[in-house]
Amino acid sequence: MKKLLPAAAAAVVAIVVLANYALSASAMQAEQIGADEVQQQIEAGTAPLILDVRTAAEYADGHLPGAVNISHDELGDRLAELDVKRGDMVIVYCRSGRRAGVAEALLGEAGFTDLRDLEGHWLGWSEAGRPIE
Repeated sequence: MKKLLPAAAAAVVAIVVLANYALSASAMQAEQIGADEVQQQIEAGTAPLILDVRTAAEYADGHLPGAVNISHDELGDRLAELDVKRGDMVIVYCRSGRRAGVAEALLGEAGFTDLRDLEGHWLGWSEAGRPIE
């Protein structure tokens, strides 16, 4: 019996370690995408889904052309509104990056595998005088 306890404890530790690894892998970091590349895609009509995770009021004040607005704190309940497949590219941005990171983690956990984080986010985009709606 005494020999079984250390083996069982080791098995539990291994399961916990593997579960933590799996969770961290599902909340993967999104790859950055440059504003120049996004602007070129928008102008060419080839942009993937651009997801603005700021508030509706911030979105109304101006946003990237063609962006869809779902606030980061509503995203979990509104995933079905995203008209893309889990493997399609999704560009995510907010004002400066924090909320986009929260949204990207949630999207990763929901199975989205091609997430891009807009370099500079809204502040960088608007300060550079890029097109807005």
